[in-house]
Amino acid sequence: MSAPAIPPDDVAASLRAGRDLGPDYDDAIAASLAERLEQSIDERVRHHLAGLAAQAPAAAPQRKSNTEAWKSPRLIMGLISMGVLIPLSAISGAIVGPIGILMSWIGVVIIYVIAVAGIHRG
Repeated sequence: MSAPAIPPDDVAASLRAGRDLGPDYDDAIAASLAERLEQSIDERVRHHLAGLAAQAPAAAPQRKSNTEAWKSPRLIMGLISMGVLIPLSAISGAIVGPIGILMSWIGVVIIYVIAVAGIHRG
């Protein structure tokens, strides 16, 4: 299926008109022919792009750049959790023992999961 083109008869007619009318009308005839060529090219480009759009698969999600990766809520919450968990483990381990460390880890993991799930919902 090809896009419409300027018929060769139109081009020949423009050339004949240019010869018949003389050099005074050359610019007007050239402008008219150029306008029809431009319209034909535009139509062909639109036709081609429509064909490509119909054939194109769904756009794949784009990867985040390195600067956007640092804005990830999971990464930020993970860093905050680790920053809180290290001193909390030391304190709870010194005061309560291994059960205190286990309880502090469970608490921080629960808070992390709730925070990240809430961020993705909002």
